Amino acid sequence: MVDLRSGKNTSPYTPEQQEQMAALVRENKKRKELLKQTKLKTIAEEQAAKMKKLEEEMKKVQQEEEERRKAAEEEAAAEEAKERMHIESRKGSSGTKKDEDTEMEKKISGWITNLSLGEDKEAKFYVPQDERDALAQELAAMDDPLERQEREEEK
Repeated sequence: MVDLRSGKNTSPYTPEQQEQMAALVRENKKRKELLKQTKLKTIAEEQAAKMKKLEEEMKKVQQEEEERRKAAEEEAAAEEAKERMHIESRKGSSGTKKDEDTEMEKKISGWITNLSLGEDKEAKFYVPQDERDALAQELAAMDDPLERQEREEEK
């Protein structure tokens, strides 16, 4: 639109057409603003949903962690109770433990006595036949009787 010196303005559009265009421009601005607000609202809702989901997951993880901690505490308590029972049972049966130790010592000393007295029949069962044969051959090959006797005693 152009203003002339005479005060008239030349415009290719009529005042009605200009009003219509101005109304269209306003509608477009409103529509764009609404779209913008709708997008922002949608983004905000999505973020809120994500935050809620994250919070729920955090609660779930915390609950699982709490359950694991409780389970560990219960297990530790059970282990401690078991240990206490074991200790208490030792205290109550301390005489039997000593009796077992004494009995084992008697058996060991009996074995040592039997072996030292030459009654090594039981000991032969612990030495494989191959090793006994190898020792016999080694002893037969020795010429010195003292060396042979030392070797026999050693085995």
